[in-house]
Amino acid sequence: MDKNNLQHDTIDGNAYRNLIINAAQCLEDNKEEINELNVFPVPDGDTGSNMSMTVANAAKELEKGADMPLDQTAEKTAKAMLHGARGNSGVIISLLFRGIAKGLKNSFECDGIVWAEALEKGVEAAYGAVDHPAEGTILTVARKCAEAAKNAAIEYNSFEYVLGVAIEAAEVALDETIKQNPTLEKAGVVDAGGMGWLLVMKAMFQALSHKGELKFSPKSELEKKPKADFSSFETEDITFSFCTEFIITKNEPDCDSSPLKSYLSTMGDSLVFLDDGEIIKVHVHTNEPHTVLGEALKWGIYETVKVENMRTQHTNKIVDTKDKQVPTADYGIISVCSGDGIGSMFKELGVDVIVSGGQTMNPSTEDLYNAVCQINAKNIIILPNNKNIIMTASQVNELTDKNIIVIPTRSIPQGISACLAFNQDASADENKEAMTEVISETDTMQITYAARNSNFDGMDISEGDYLGICNDKLVTNDNALEKILDAFSDKIKESEKSVVTIFYGEDVSEQEAEKTLSYLTSKLSNEGIEISLYQGGQPVYYYIISAE
Repeated sequence: MDKNNLQHDTIDGNAYRNLIINAAQCLEDNKEEINELNVFPVPDGDTGSNMSMTVANAAKELEKGADMPLDQTAEKTAKAMLHGARGNSGVIISLLFRGIAKGLKNSFECDGIVWAEALEKGVEAAYGAVDHPAEGTILTVARKCAEAAKNAAIEYNSFEYVLGVAIEAAEVALDETIKQNPTLEKAGVVDAGGMGWLLVMKAMFQALSHKGELKFSPKSELEKKPKADFSSFETEDITFSFCTEFIITKNEPDCDSSPLKSYLSTMGDSLVFLDDGEIIKVHVHTNEPHTVLGEALKWGIYETVKVENMRTQHTNKIVDTKDKQVPTADYGIISVCSGDGIGSMFKELGVDVIVSGGQTMNPSTEDLYNAVCQINAKNIIILPNNKNIIMTASQVNELTDKNIIVIPTRSIPQGISACLAFNQDASADENKEAMTEVISETDTMQITYAARNSNFDGMDISEGDYLGICNDKLVTNDNALEKILDAFSDKIKESEKSVVTIFYGEDVSEQEAEKTLSYLTSKLSNEGIEISLYQGGQPVYYYIISAE
C-alpha cells in the first residue's frame, strides 16, 4: 500500500455512513457472482444474497437520519445488521460489524490504530459465535485482515493506509482459502463469504478515496413535521381493540421520526405522537400492538410500555422490556418452513407460528423475533429446519427477555420429529434434551436438481440432473428419478428404519407423486416399512423424504 497521496488519516460518522452505504450497494451488485461461488450444485447458493440483505438493512437505516457521531453511527449499523441478518454469512458479517462498533465506542473519529483495534474486536465477536471455526472461510479472511491492519497501524497511523493494507491481506487470504478447505480445492473456487468480506472492504475504500463513483448517496434529512399535542387525547369508543402507549429513548437524538409517525398512522387511529428530540411518546389504538411495538423498537430503547384491551378493560403492563405481552403460557413453538402442506402439518403438531423460509430464502433475525412477539409464552422453541438458519435463530435470544430454545433441526423431517418429542408438561431443559436427541435418529433424504454442470466429490454432474441428498451429503445423481429412489431405498434398508414419509413439492403433480410412492413401496415391500405420502408444496426440492 503506497503511503503517498493519502487523503484520509481519520474518518468521522458521516464518512463511516458513506462507507457502509457503498458496501451495501457493492454487495447488491455482486451478489449473484458471490452466490455462484457456492460449490454445492443445488439451486440454493445464497451467500451473496444473505450478505447483501444484511448490510442493506444497515444502509437503509443510515439513510433515514441526520449525521451522527462516529460511535453512534457504528452502533446503529451494528443493530440494523443484527435485525436484518440472514443465513450464516449474514449473521457472521453482522457480528463483525458489532465488534467494530464496540471498538469505535466513545470515538468521534477513527484513525489507523482505532480501526485496527475495531477490526480485531469484530473478529473476536464473529469467532466467539461459531462453535467450531474452520479455516478457509470468511472468518479466516477477516482474521488475516485484522492481523495485517494491526501491523500497518504501528507502521503508519492512517485510516486509509490501514484499510488499504487490510484489503491487500484479504486478497491473499481469500486466494489461500482454496487450499485450506478441501471442498473448495476440489471445486477450484474461493470461499463465497470471504469474497463478500473482501468486497465490503474494497467498497469502503472506494467510497473513502473517491476512486470510483458512489452508487448512491445518503438522503438528506426530511423536513421535520409539527409536533402533536399529546395532552389533547381523550378516550372514546373505537373499533380498534388495544390502546397502546409507550415512551422510548431515541437511539439518535434529534433525528427525523416522521417515518415512524407515518407508519403508525397506517396501523390504527387516535394517534398522538410527541417527539421532543430525545424521547418519543406515542398513543395509538390498534389491533396489532406487537407489530407496532416491534417497529418502534427500531428507533430506540423502551422506557415504558402499556397495552390495554379496551373491550375487556384488562391491562397488561410491560416496563423496560422488548417483549410485547405478559406471558400466560409455558411454551410456544416457531417453525421455519415453506409449502402449505408442510406448514399445515406443523400446525397440526402444535406449532404456534410458521415463519416462511428455507433454502434460497432464509428468514432474518428480525423475522424470527417478530414471530416470538406473537406468542404469549415464557419459553419459545424455534425449529430452524435448515442448517443455514440455525445461527440466525440463535441471535434472537439477544432481542428478548423470553427464554429462547433453538433446537438445531437441519431439515423438515427433523423438525417434525422434534415436534413429536415435545412434552407440554416437561421442563424447558428436559424438552430441549429430548427434542435434540430425537433429531439425530431421523434421516432426511431430498431430491432436487443440479443448477449447473459440476464435479463434486468425484461425481460428474450435468445441469438438470436429479440430485439425491441424504443428511446433507450428496449420495448420487442421474437423469433418471428411479436411480435416485434406488439409492434411497438401499439407504433405508441399511439403516433399518420402519417409518417413511414422503413430501412432494410444488413442481410435482399428484399423479407423479403417486408413481414415486408406488415405486418406492415396491422397492421396500419386503421390509415391513410403513410409507406415507403428503403434499408438501415446498419449492426447490421435488421430494423430501423422512426415514425414522
